[in-house]
Amino acid sequence: MSHRPERKEKDCLNCGTTVQGKYCHFCGQENAVPKETFWQLLTHFVYDLTHFDGNFFSTIKYLLFKPGYLSTEYIKGRRMRYLNPIRMYIFTSAFFFLFFFSVVRTDETINFKQTFDTPAEVKEDIAKKKRGLQIAIKNEQMPPSVIKVLSDQIKQLEEDEERLKTDSTKLEDLNYFKINNIDLDEKYSTIKEYDSLQNTLPLKERDNWLERSVKHRKLILSEKYGRDSRVILNKLFDKFMHSFPQMLFVSLPVMALLLMLLYIRRRKNFYYVDHIIYSVHLYCAMFIFIFILMCLSRMKELAYMGWLSFISAGVIIYLIWYIYKSMRNFYKQPRAKTIVKFLLLLFISFFVMMFLFLAFFLLSAYTL
Repeated sequence: MSHRPERKEKDCLNCGTTVQGKYCHFCGQENAVPKETFWQLLTHFVYDLTHFDGNFFSTIKYLLFKPGYLSTEYIKGRRMRYLNPIRMYIFTSAFFFLFFFSVVRTDETINFKQTFDTPAEVKEDIAKKKRGLQIAIKNEQMPPSVIKVLSDQIKQLEEDEERLKTDSTKLEDLNYFKINNIDLDEKYSTIKEYDSLQNTLPLKERDNWLERSVKHRKLILSEKYGRDSRVILNKLFDKFMHSFPQMLFVSLPVMALLLMLLYIRRRKNFYYVDHIIYSVHLYCAMFIFIFILMCLSRMKELAYMGWLSFISAGVIIYLIWYIYKSMRNFYKQPRAKTIVKFLLLLFISFFVMMFLFLAFFLLSAYTL
């Protein structure tokens, strides 16, 4: 609602249509004086903000505590009083993943650093590592570039052994913890060496196109990250984690397709778009519930409040019940049929998500 005075002219400034009343019946723009004061601009901003918040919080209330209600209202055409499903998905998913990526850190999730209780264990492990490298150097098929790297690592380990004889207090400064974890089974270090070796083999013994593609990618990553498998895995995991928003967005129409197949006999009542709207609302609710679970988990870690585990268990139970209840309320089928379809949906969606996980993991590896 605007606080600007109405124009005396009846031509719409936006589309030129003759206006009958305060708003243009063709484009909806208010026929108000275009000039406005700072106070009017501030008043308009506050009104829009509070109006959005009102819609948002009332929509969230129905979303969380009346499963399936918003989807039912949407397909019946009652939409103005609620936040648009797409806008709500964008807002909740953006908020969730901002929080998710600020809490989940790949360097904490994958920790390859080895810890020891005593300096004696460090000495023993260094000796084992050095013996393994010395054996690897004797391999005649090992590329010269790799042999040079291994020789340098042996020298670094020998320096560690000498240092431990006089000082065993600063174990974290040892070269051992900084040495790259090179794959000693590889007989080549570059794509050129690999292709040259393949060309010397008979056609039947050469790798097929898939094996060549995988090994080419592996060698590219090895060259890019110094043949350090720890760094490669951390980078790959980080790339894969940041593909979660895209993966869930792709899974949404797939989930709607599964629902359409489960309710194929009711295709006259529910179009594919209706299943998408239901899926959008379901995903929004799951974002919020998972956000609550992550907050409870973080509070439990920081404040050592074990009793929060019972609240988390309650949220998980409610989430399971919520999915079933939303299906029953939206699709209006008997309890027994809904339970069967609910279990089928969980079973099939598990394999669908596993397939998407694998696909996006491979995509992350080939785009790293």
